Amino acid sequence: MLWNEYEQGLGGQKAAKFYTNRERGVNKHTYSRRKVFWDAVEILIQRNHIAETAIDRIQKAYGQNTSVTKVINEMRQDKKRGIVRF
Repeated sequence: MLWNEYEQGLGGQKAAKFYTNRERGVNKHTYSRRKVFWDAVEILIQRNHIAETAIDRIQKAYGQNTSVTKVINEMRQDKKRGIVRF
């Protein structure tokens, strides 16, 4: 769902990847929290994974049954420490 929000938008909203600086600012908290996930998926796509495979790799790295909030929190902590799990 997070990836769809980034790529296509949810509920008639504009896709997050097309947000202007102003739109990112209005949604700063939400956008900045999710960006770590979106960046990770994009990195894996650049390494020739499809989006679904990239998301699966992230899920496996952080736990299949881990909540989205916890995954994002852990990814943010990992980024601060320079750790890449996937």
